[in-house]
Amino acid sequence: MGKRNNAFNKESEKRISFEELVQLIGQKCDYKFAIIDYDVDDELKSIAKSAGLDLTGYKHVIETSGTNHSQNRHGERSNDRMPLSLEDYLLIPYIIKNRDKVEISNNTSRSHHHKTIIYRKAIGEQYVYVEEIRIGRNKSLAFQTIYKRPIKKPPV
Repeated sequence: MGKRNNAFNKESEKRISFEELVQLIGQKCDYKFAIIDYDVDDELKSIAKSAGLDLTGYKHVIETSGTNHSQNRHGERSNDRMPLSLEDYLLIPYIIKNRDKVEISNNTSRSHHHKTIIYRKAIGEQYVYVEEIRIGRNKSLAFQTIYKRPIKKPPV
């Protein structure tokens, strides 16, 4: 059996800037990816360590395949009650670094059987950003989805 094709092996051909990737959302294109951030902050490493995960050397990545799937489910042409615009996707690095809450999910990603990280940030609405933890040689925290919901006001 041949060696499985690894997208990161051809990084120079497939890697683009985060801003370029956002501009491709919703368009048909060849697989591309962007590295959002090469650093996993100490708080997230500590939370992951308590869940038995070592995120040393991991990076935050986003791929056109994931964003296009998310756009179909939560984008402007979807039936989502609060559809995402391209400007919402540009908030991802801010949400990662300035989150209000972060947690490691005990449930795995349905399609890849990886644990996930869920970030929450209130910016007018409640943004929820989810990354899957890809172990092995890629060592990446990869975009899974993003969506937004109204902020629930506490009862008076």
